[in-house]
Amino acid sequence: MENNTELVRLEQFVDNLLNKYNNLKNSFHALEGTLRERDDECSALKEEIAGLTSQRTEVGSRVSGLLGRIEQWESEQDETAQADDEEEQDSLFESDDEENR
Repeated sequence: MENNTELVRLEQFVDNLLNKYNNLKNSFHALEGTLRERDDECSALKEEIAGLTSQRTEVGSRVSGLLGRIEQWESEQDETAQADDEEEQDSLFESDDEENR
């Protein structure tokens, strides 16, 4: 009888170990799936970051080009204004010279 009790205890112990093993195996597979999903999400986010970085660089270059064009336009406007001022001064002096003659 004692042997039978010990065998029953051993069977219960083995059943308990097998159940725990199966539960752990299922948890492991679930965690593997979660890990794969996270890896995929990380890859997608890295691609998005690379695309946004590229886009940011392009926008920066375009803004820099626009600023250069504005600076060139301002410098041309300053040159035109200076030339107009010189012409005005020349014409003022010419009229003074003509009056003195």
